[in-house]
Amino acid sequence: MTSRAVSVAIIGAGFGGLAAAIELDRHGIHEYTVFERGDSVGGVWRANSYPGAACDVPSPTYSFSYALETEWSRRFGTQPEIHAYLRRTADRYGVTPHIRFGAEVTAAAFDADTGGWRVELADGTVSRFDVLICATGQLSRPKLPDLAGMDSFAGAQFHSAEWDHSVDLTGKRVAVVGSGASAVQIVPAIAERVAALEVVQRSAYWVGNKWDHRTNPVVRRLLRRVPGLARWQHNAEWLWYEARAPFIARWAEPVQIGFEWWLKFKIRREIRDPELRRAVTPDYRFGCNRVLLSNAWYPTLDAPHVRLHPHGVARVDEEGLVLSDGSTVAADVIVWCTGFTASEYLAPIDVTGRDGRKLHQEWKSGPYAHLGITVSGYPNMFLMYGPNTGSLTNTITFLLEKQARYARQAIQRLARQGGWLDVRREAQDAYNTRLQNTLRTTVFTTGCPGWYHTSDGTVTAVWPGSHVAYARATREVDFGEYEHGGLR
Repeated sequence: MTSRAVSVAIIGAGFGGLAAAIELDRHGIHEYTVFERGDSVGGVWRANSYPGAACDVPSPTYSFSYALETEWSRRFGTQPEIHAYLRRTADRYGVTPHIRFGAEVTAAAFDADTGGWRVELADGTVSRFDVLICATGQLSRPKLPDLAGMDSFAGAQFHSAEWDHSVDLTGKRVAVVGSGASAVQIVPAIAERVAALEVVQRSAYWVGNKWDHRTNPVVRRLLRRVPGLARWQHNAEWLWYEARAPFIARWAEPVQIGFEWWLKFKIRREIRDPELRRAVTPDYRFGCNRVLLSNAWYPTLDAPHVRLHPHGVARVDEEGLVLSDGSTVAADVIVWCTGFTASEYLAPIDVTGRDGRKLHQEWKSGPYAHLGITVSGYPNMFLMYGPNTGSLTNTITFLLEKQARYARQAIQRLARQGGWLDVRREAQDAYNTRLQNTLRTTVFTTGCPGWYHTSDGTVTAVWPGSHVAYARATREVDFGEYEHGGLR
């Protein structure tokens, strides 16, 4: 059967969107458009330019497996380096000309008459495509708290993902609200510049050592010149991290307790104040929330001009923050490290499927998908970094490559046979039942704090197994799980 050209819309030009675009282009599918609301590629690595921004996965693995980088300045690459890597990779693989920058998608609707998608932009422009790939990511929309008095604060305030570089922090009293991944990088990076640093912690995280180091120039030269050496480095780092996958299981509790003992020893070694030690020690099992990496977090909190407040924010006033225990925090600048709307996948895009169904209405109690990639009732739509595909034990780039491969196989089928593909509800439900049963055997369902769960405790963010297991599950599309309709 003669193949036809299939048009593809990709929303987002971060790691996920680029993974999808490059996969299509490398396999002869060139009729695609990437819609990016920003002014360059990069996704979170374009947006998050706060002081100290860096990766917490070794850069040799936090790269596309077919585009290994040999020039990383450190084992854990910085935000400017990662952003530059993504720009170079998009240029190298010919993706950049396909990207429409400053193009924010506001709505996407399946058209049963054509078997394709109607994509609407913020400027009112409407385009039609055969396939929709959503690569907006889990961490693309900053979340600000809805607190009384926020508009009354007299100083500067901004979210960590929308850092205001025009604000000079030198000699200022700065309040950082949050103690998660962004705060752990920001607080040590700005501590020496500010007069006083107030850290407001809602819940403590386990924070391990970051085994970081500058890359020796000789090593970089060898990586460039010795065939296969960069690949060996990538594989070695990947296997080292993959070996951690079994430790999220409940049966590995003795190992988890061992890690907790080691991290408590780190806290005792790096913090002198017993009360502060107690405040930064989590009360939940190691591994059930993101384990952060920093060599400077605890020593910075122990500095004389830094104070940790283990209470939530009740409201904001003209002078600063009022905490839940009634105490006040005076500040000239407030930095909100309050995370992202991670469970609101694809928001605020209005996605309409077959028979007028609304994706966000169906996901009201929590997002779900088949293999984290397709959703029943939304034909020819594929997700990158979808529900339950978050990576905690290894690198997300590996999972994104597998998701792109899966979508590309389905698109090739559409090119050969036409029509549309829609995952059957029973296949989706069976998969998610197995997934949740597996999750119940892991540490993620032991009463963990954080954003991995919905309000009823359903885990919707993370993958509960090894990356090898995910690669095996997505190796080939089982078209028996799909309804193939719209055929002429």
